Amino acid sequence: STVSAQLSRHLGWPLLDTDEMVVQREGRTIPEIFACEGEDYFRRVETVCAREAAGTEEAVIATGGGIVLREENMTALRRSGFVCFLDRGAAEIAEGLDISGRPLLREGREKIYRLARERDALYRKYADAVVSEKTPEAAAEAVLYALAAAEPEKGEM
Repeated sequence: STVSAQLSRHLGWPLLDTDEMVVQREGRTIPEIFACEGEDYFRRVETVCAREAAGTEEAVIATGGGIVLREENMTALRRSGFVCFLDRGAAEIAEGLDISGRPLLREGREKIYRLARERDALYRKYADAVVSEKTPEAAAEAVLYALAAAEPEKGEM
């Protein structure tokens, strides 16, 4: 979220967060959606929001980590622009993440490692660039550099 906000400010583009879009569309929090409807329902709504976000020109789109689980999400996002995987590493995420209110992490921080192992190959498969800088400022700078380098390949952005 921090990196996305910095990119949005730098580029002068709106920031679209698919998790926030789901919350607005549903009128309830993600934990409430998971509790009442389950993960599959959440993923379906997330896909609708990903398509909507991908249809917006010149926007920074922030997604939750599970967006990569549906190929159609990644196809839409890649077709609309540049996809960057912010690879912070499971240990760093586990150390700094507030897991309260995160339905998939009810089992505790050890699930972060399992999810990272399960999703890592997908993140890398769909990413136009992988950025692993530690600070949000350095990560945003690396994304901007990768975006500038990729513009001839990905089209005018």
